[in-house]
Amino acid sequence: MFGYLTMQRRFMTWQMTRAYKNYYCGTCFALQYGYGQVSRFLLSYDVALLGILARCHENPLRDCYHCHGDRDEKYCHFSKERWNQLAALNILLVNEKLKDDINDDHSLKAGLVQFLLSSKIQRAQNRYPQMAEAVAKGYEDIYELEKRKSGVRKIGECFADMMESAMSACTPLKEWEIQYLRGISRWIYYIDALEDYEKDWKEKKFNPLRREDAPTFYEYLRRYMNTVYSDLQSLYEPIMKVLETMPKETVEDRLLISMIRDNIPYTTSRILSGKSLGKVKIGSIWEDPKKV
Repeated sequence: MFGYLTMQRRFMTWQMTRAYKNYYCGTCFALQYGYGQVSRFLLSYDVALLGILARCHENPLRDCYHCHGDRDEKYCHFSKERWNQLAALNILLVNEKLKDDINDDHSLKAGLVQFLLSSKIQRAQNRYPQMAEAVAKGYEDIYELEKRKSGVRKIGECFADMMESAMSACTPLKEWEIQYLRGISRWIYYIDALEDYEKDWKEKKFNPLRREDAPTFYEYLRRYMNTVYSDLQSLYEPIMKVLETMPKETVEDRLLISMIRDNIPYTTSRILSGKSLGKVKIGSIWEDPKKV
């Protein structure tokens, strides 16, 4: 995926901070015990949020595990089926991103990484063929729509279809969970196209937002800000409606709510102001809010 679903400590209580760290680190440990040490470098913020949506952690408010030590205890927790599925989804999504970089940019780095991870990718595909098929078929459909130069909403809907199918292969989803997942998936695709606008224009790549009279991101916003706001509003309203039906009892619920109310608007505002999120450091999710 794209790494936009980050949590900022400024919006979180200490309970939320601890729970998120447990889910984030839990995804990392699941990658380690399911696919080896190297796979931990593929850890995604977005997949950690999917772990929260799937309620993978049995006790998210426990003291956080450290990277070193307690191996047997960590293995007992993070080698369970629900964590294995989450790690596999992370691997499969990364594989599609690598394929995209290879096909579009002819990236030697992406090709090397995919080669080094080939056995891990094959393991994820063999363990969860239904999930692997959903991810592969979803991206095939997205690429086909991009070849046809379809609109951003249509492609975003296709991305949401893929994420729903992939997650449904992991765990049964309630109706509000489906709508939550689809809503953030549409937003991810749109915000990614928005952030990559100028880069794609310069490199002559397809971007569903591209306008021939706006070669720069600044010019695009200046000319089409009303369209951008309309698009964002149409994306945000369905997500907000989920708040009316979803539960608000557990720490996971509070994290999911904060993602909608706080972090998505925060990330959107940064993208619109031209502040790239591509170099967000892992440590920044624990930064002291007084220093921000």
